[in-house]
Amino acid sequence: MTDMKRNLDSHETFNEDNMRILNELSRSRNGESPLSLSDLIDRGTFDLELATWLMSHVSRGASFIVGAGPGGVGKTTTMRSLLSLVPSKLPFGIALPEKIANTYTSPHCIISHELSDHRPPGYLWGQDLREFFNLSEQGHMLVGNMHVDDLDEAHSQICESNNVPLIQFRFINLFIFLRVEGEDHSTRRINNPSARRITNEIYYSDGVEIHKLVYTCDKGLLENTLRDLDYETSCRAFLKDTLANLPLTIEETRHRFLDWEENHNRSF
Repeated sequence: MTDMKRNLDSHETFNEDNMRILNELSRSRNGESPLSLSDLIDRGTFDLELATWLMSHVSRGASFIVGAGPGGVGKTTTMRSLLSLVPSKLPFGIALPEKIANTYTSPHCIISHELSDHRPPGYLWGQDLREFFNLSEQGHMLVGNMHVDDLDEAHSQICESNNVPLIQFRFINLFIFLRVEGEDHSTRRINNPSARRITNEIYYSDGVEIHKLVYTCDKGLLENTLRDLDYETSCRAFLKDTLANLPLTIEETRHRFLDWEENHNRSF
């Protein structure tokens, strides 16, 4: 039996519900395997330093929203790849319209398919969006994506269009904005299937203070970025090991992370 098979078996019952939700989120419309975090590093959406920094926050329960204006940039792909790094103590839950308030009595990682007024099944707007952000006051980790290019657009849609209080907006620790080299700005669609999807900007809040720009695609992580370098060293080692074992599915990455988390917590 290979090490990978033993790892999969050891967590088969431990995280069954989370794996089911992660698998449902990872279903591809065209039947192709969805990209994992290591795939995104390999393809240049994240470099290793940025992926390490993101892991150091997401693995400790930081709430995050992924944004991009045009379709096809990879918001959902990025969101679900980072979900593989959510702490094991937080069960996954899906935020569904009219089924948010009073649904979760203990801390969860609550995932929105999208915060949008387009209203396909599962999208949140109006009262549903407000109830989603209300969960921030109950100890939940919130995760989602939006059709927005920058923090101002995100603030406008969340706080101005939907009347979400500013303190709840700041509870989203990370706003991650993507763009693609090869976007057709006239149609705001991707006209080059081989175009490279990159992280354009990231804003961070500790949950109380205003969001600050901490990353740009030109400069990388900025000097004012909150960092735990000792913990990042451990995260980087995990990511390097993961990259050395490509290709990995999102599920395999999740199992590897759970093993890493257990070993890391045991040593401290």
